[in-house]
Amino acid sequence: MKKFAKMSLAAAIAVGGLTSSASAVDLEQAIKGVDISGQVRYRMEDNATAIGTDQEDQDVNIDIMVKVPVNDNVNFIANLNIDNDDQGDANVTLGGSSAFGLDQYYFQYINGPVTVHLGSQEIPGRMTDGLIGQGIVGLYNAGAFTIGAASFYNTEVTNNLVDASVHSVIAMGSVGPVSLLAQYAVAEDVVAGYNLKADATFGPITTGLEYTAKELDDEHPSYSALTDDERSTFKAYVAGKMDIVSASLAYVQTGDNGSGSLDEGVETASEFLLWQMGSAGVAELNAWALDVSVAVTDSVSVRAAYGDGEATAADVDVTETLGQVSYKMSKNLNTYIRYSQYELNGVENDRGRVEVKYTF
Repeated sequence: MKKFAKMSLAAAIAVGGLTSSASAVDLEQAIKGVDISGQVRYRMEDNATAIGTDQEDQDVNIDIMVKVPVNDNVNFIANLNIDNDDQGDANVTLGGSSAFGLDQYYFQYINGPVTVHLGSQEIPGRMTDGLIGQGIVGLYNAGAFTIGAASFYNTEVTNNLVDASVHSVIAMGSVGPVSLLAQYAVAEDVVAGYNLKADATFGPITTGLEYTAKELDDEHPSYSALTDDERSTFKAYVAGKMDIVSASLAYVQTGDNGSGSLDEGVETASEFLLWQMGSAGVAELNAWALDVSVAVTDSVSVRAAYGDGEATAADVDVTETLGQVSYKMSKNLNTYIRYSQYELNGVENDRGRVEVKYTF
């Protein structure tokens, strides 16, 4: 009896081993070709104002992007986002927020020059700040130029107005050393706008111009009383690198009633931002900024920046002085310490940050 029990145990182990091996092979085939990338970013900030408020903030952000091949032409792409933001004022907790979920999940179809995305994804273009919408994006690559169109529903634009459908057309490409981009976008019954951008590189020097403008829908109840409403952002910059020194000089001007990006009040790519000093939602702003970085070693760099401007509509003068030391510990691990002093009509706001970011 004991011998039979031993034989039964051995047979069970053998059968289990065969089953496990088969499962392992199936799993290996299932994940073959799957691409996983992402980042883990930790930030610690202190924000002190002249009126005595001292706000501390810790932020952890984890992004995991998974790309799964379905067949020769189709991929499924999903992004898992984990965001935890805790704030405190001195020793008193002000509260925090946590978010966990799939912020993007869509199918990608690629066939020669044609690319189509269908599902929950970022709205393309420079006038929104990574805003997520549910819809479809189509792109056609014609060699030097790419043209595309997009349509989304149930999005939040212009200060989180809910359920605004967004439709957009875009074209981008290059002619010699010049890169060009043009986009027109409409948030139904809310706002319409366009973005034009041109960059040119000549040796170590790159220069660029960008103009963004929008028009509020006068049928919207919040905007119907507005007349002669001009909201735009004009940017110009020149940047270069010589040996270990990199520098850029930028200029920004906004319209009489505000800035041009669709997402009002958010520093989108089409707006100007130093760190505390920015153009989003600011009317009649004229500002400039000089930003210089020096690569002390292959791993350590030092940055210094200064910005100055005035918003004549609100009779406001602003300046920002920024310093930063970055340390690249390895190819996929970067850290920096940053300090900024921002002044608005002589009132100071000091802000500091420590960041560690790991990418994979």
